[in-house]
Amino acid sequence: MLVKNKNGKVVVFTDNLLRFPQKTFSNYFNPSKTVRLVPFNQRTESTRKSSRVLTNSKQVKKKKKLLLKNGNTIKGAKVIRIPNRIPIYFLNNYESDTEKAITELQKQAKAMIQFYKGHHLYQSKAFQDWFLNKIATVINYIEMYNNFLNDVATSCIVISTTNRSTNRILAIVAAEKGIPTICMQHGIISNRLGYLPKIATVDAVYGKFEVDWYQKKGVPPESLDLIGHPRFDQAFSRSRVSLANFNKYFDLDPRKKTLLIVIRGRRELDSWKVLIETISKKLDLNILIKDFPNYTSKSHVLCKEFPFVRFVRKYNIYDIFPHVDAVVSYTSTVGIEAMIAEKNVFILNKEFESYTGYYNRLDQMAQSDPQKLAELIIRYFTNKDWKSYADEVRKSFLSYAYTDICLSGERLKKLIKKLTN
Repeated sequence: MLVKNKNGKVVVFTDNLLRFPQKTFSNYFNPSKTVRLVPFNQRTESTRKSSRVLTNSKQVKKKKKLLLKNGNTIKGAKVIRIPNRIPIYFLNNYESDTEKAITELQKQAKAMIQFYKGHHLYQSKAFQDWFLNKIATVINYIEMYNNFLNDVATSCIVISTTNRSTNRILAIVAAEKGIPTICMQHGIISNRLGYLPKIATVDAVYGKFEVDWYQKKGVPPESLDLIGHPRFDQAFSRSRVSLANFNKYFDLDPRKKTLLIVIRGRRELDSWKVLIETISKKLDLNILIKDFPNYTSKSHVLCKEFPFVRFVRKYNIYDIFPHVDAVVSYTSTVGIEAMIAEKNVFILNKEFESYTGYYNRLDQMAQSDPQKLAELIIRYFTNKDWKSYADEVRKSFLSYAYTDICLSGERLKKLIKKLTN
């Protein structure tokens, strides 16, 4: 049963999957009514007795200094307060002594393992170590979340996902206290396993695809809300980079059309080679490669094989979209992001066993054969009628996949108000 706490804070659990732009916090969250809970570097120690959170590593200190913006350390502080900014709390500062509880539960687990010592899984030493360490991790997180929620009166919690066990624990602890939770959808549902089990009070989804998918799994419609994602709101803002500077940076010919190819490491490398080779034989395009989520490499093997291909490093995709004429991608969330930014998208639709068919509604523009996909891209750049067809396919796809093309931050704000008032 949900407990209405109008005077409580809206807690935004800010991990690396949340991906809210700073503008989202500035435009839609009142600093006096909101806090951000940050999970700093945390790991499970390889011990059966406890799982400790690192609070004094160089990386943690560096992050805290950056947040303070003045170089002062905040050893022992639970919160950073900066005027007119949302306060930031550190989860690892809510750690408590859980050794007794961990030891007791691990003792019970060992007894169970001994009882079923003939079982093919329980007899595995690797599984035993994992299981005992997981017990320690779960207990520590339960305690930290409980300590935080006892310290900070909370009306609602926004989290990035419940697939991650640490986030799932927060949703469960909140449910025990009657605090509503909103789980953002951080990526497309391309795998049939999806984002299950569903634990949050409301799952904020992209469009009708997710609503239909969840309802087929037995999820009640009232626990779903068409929110989209605040990071997609960047599609409606101007690029921070001018076209002239963009072309200069990548040494692109401004007289040519530009194609952005989104890849993932070395996956489907042979297919991408076929696609680039087929296109380059017929069309003289600027071709950019964006390797997601690789932000460290300075180049890619495809750029070495095709010297005319430029590698995009560090550039935000929303600064790229306005300066390209089309996008081709693997079955990635970048595909729908590009369409929201009004770019036509081609998908290398390599269907795997548990694929949901997310991009099948793109009709011909989603192909498993790289040769055929390349030929369609060539038609797109050379045939006006085919360009018109692609425009209509994109609009039709979005009407189902991202139903409400308006600011997601505003919709999220209304949902929070609905749950807390």
